[in-house]
Amino acid sequence: MTGLAALLAQSPEAQALEALDLAVAAFEDAAAPRLAWRTAAFARLTPDLAPGRAPTGGLLAAVEAARRGEGGLHPVALDGQAFEARATAGEGRVHLILASAAERQQAEARRLADRERLLLTSRVMSVGEMATMIAHELNQPIGSIANIARGLKARLSRDALSKEEGVEALDRAAEQALYASGVIQRMRSFVEQRQPQVEPLDLPRLVRATLDLLDWEIARDKVTARARFDALPPVLGDAVMIQQVLVNLARNGLDAMRGQSGPRRLTIAARPMDGSDRMVALTVADSGPGVDADAAGRMFSPFFSTKPGGMGVGLGICRSIVELHRGRLWHAPGPEGGTVFHIALPAARQEEP
Repeated sequence: MTGLAALLAQSPEAQALEALDLAVAAFEDAAAPRLAWRTAAFARLTPDLAPGRAPTGGLLAAVEAARRGEGGLHPVALDGQAFEARATAGEGRVHLILASAAERQQAEARRLADRERLLLTSRVMSVGEMATMIAHELNQPIGSIANIARGLKARLSRDALSKEEGVEALDRAAEQALYASGVIQRMRSFVEQRQPQVEPLDLPRLVRATLDLLDWEIARDKVTARARFDALPPVLGDAVMIQQVLVNLARNGLDAMRGQSGPRRLTIAARPMDGSDRMVALTVADSGPGVDADAAGRMFSPFFSTKPGGMGVGLGICRSIVELHRGRLWHAPGPEGGTVFHIALPAARQEEP
């Protein structure tokens, strides 16, 4: 072992890498790079590459890319197995770490599956909190159908029903049945477990559908709900996920205003951000009491909630969804009181599918 190799091997960082069994190596940053030091895990994967020897193949390509300042992962084939190499240059050396491509892909698949389960749980929780609203929305059309049926029966028994009146009554019953079916389908599409679907988003339609989901709570709490839109550039995203964010934020605003004696206003607006066509700004504003400074600093912290019995996961999930769409989510005090949540989403580029 050379003096440099011995020095590297004795460093606390090297000992930590050995303890974690990571495949890491250090190469001299020279015109002809040579292996200076490697962990035992790296040696097992590259038994023919001894200290002092030059890397070849994918290892050499990764080292050369790091020397040029190019990041990213580089494919490396070792004994028929696929690996990925990530290299960084600095202090006269190039450090390279090897990882199994299959293991990374499996870890990514597990992460995506865990995220989807978390999103599904959040959607189911949202529907559970809206159970009273769902029951009310279904009770109205079912009650109307029952009344129409009783009226038809009574008039038929008296032979006091014309054909035209019967057809009109049945049409009204069919409309109510379709409305109830629409409520159920709306909830099913909101909570179904599926992979994210990236598609052009009709933001005005999405906002109106969100207010429709919450219309009974809005009416019950005597809230004035408004939607405002400017001309918008196209945005790509998953409609159900973005609607989940809007539902969570709107429900937070409704909860904040509940029991308030003053005016209750909920406004969801969409406009180009900063006058450009590169970002779209969505805002969800309420006229509630606002958030104090202590709570504002912890708003997105896991398991922190200002609601009695709240689990404190909703806003964290909202931020994850927005960041998944390459956007940002933050909040600020409203100019006339209350709280405003801001969502910035990138507009679709022409080259995107």
